[in-house]
Amino acid sequence: MTVYVITGTRAGLGLEYVRQLSTNPTNTIFALVRSLTGDLSALETIQSHATTRAAIHILECDLSSATSISSLPTRLFTTHAALKIDILLNNAAILHHRTTTALTMDPSTLLSHLTTNTVGPALLLQSLYPLLAPFARVVNVSSGIGSTALVASGRLGPVLTAYSVSKAALNMLTLHQARQVREGVVVVAMDPGHAKTEMGGEEAVLEVEESVKGVLGVVEGLGVGDGGRFLLYTGAEVEW
Repeated sequence: MTVYVITGTRAGLGLEYVRQLSTNPTNTIFALVRSLTGDLSALETIQSHATTRAAIHILECDLSSATSISSLPTRLFTTHAALKIDILLNNAAILHHRTTTALTMDPSTLLSHLTTNTVGPALLLQSLYPLLAPFARVVNVSSGIGSTALVASGRLGPVLTAYSVSKAALNMLTLHQARQVREGVVVVAMDPGHAKTEMGGEEAVLEVEESVKGVLGVVEGLGVGDGGRFLLYTGAEVEW
């Protein structure tokens, strides 16, 4: 049995992770959403569908709230105390104020992106660390726009400033986590590609199904020597 904890599963890539993993009867999936009061119909359909064979549990976890994150372990394994997390997929993120630049953004815009996209994953690993399996894999879903090398070289433009800064910070967090977790646990940053989600926008070129299939394939193949890598959904290395 493989136990997954996945954030941001209401829609987009997170929903597709649950969909693809749900077909394996040996999987147990804790699908985390920011709020249980939102529209969870798509996620609940996967959970209740006749062909779904995996055990899927929908739980609330707001990555912008330290209280919500710190209370998660108690809520997570209330009836599953013996389970250990094999794969933690930090997928949830926000992307607001797309046209705001480094010269026009206000402090609240930058802080909100850093809180959810960087601080949230940091606190989540702290909170769930005692529940990780001996050879757990932690995946921080990043973005090419968080690569300082790609932006500095001009291969990617200086756009989506607050989001870009938060993902660059997430990449550095990944390096620190990878070198501080206990032996056997692997932490990586993962670029899922420019997928056709609401966050991906009109210029996205990659099908959601292909992105998720690629990420899950890369995660499955991760070994103890892969900690601290920044990988594309294809398995290729991404420049920091």
